[in-house]
Amino acid sequence: MAERVFESFLSCHVCSETFRDPVSLSCNHSFCSSCLKKFWEQTGNKNCPICKRRSSKDDLLVNFGLKEVADTFAGRPKSGSSETERGEKQLMVNKTTEHTGFCALLPLHFFSLV
Repeated sequence: MAERVFESFLSCHVCSETFRDPVSLSCNHSFCSSCLKKFWEQTGNKNCPICKRRSSKDDLLVNFGLKEVADTFAGRPKSGSSETERGEKQLMVNKTTEHTGFCALLPLHFFSLV
């Protein structure tokens, strides 16, 4: 169930896939950068595909926080990092935090074990 909730928050409403290079509009809705550009080309306007508000943003900047969470959720390797490096980093973190939990979805999220 929790996975479905994450999936719904991390899915593009245009392609229904996990975000790739997500961008956020002024209305705070997010989409894959390429999906939004295609949508705008097809409709001939710069309205949000969900709420239809006109976007006040001309330049679409990737939301890197959302991108990292979506990439981690989808199991995509981080850019500039090999799977081996990721495994070594996780092992190192787990060794140094014996009494602390490690969240695989959010790499910087630690919590105390009860």
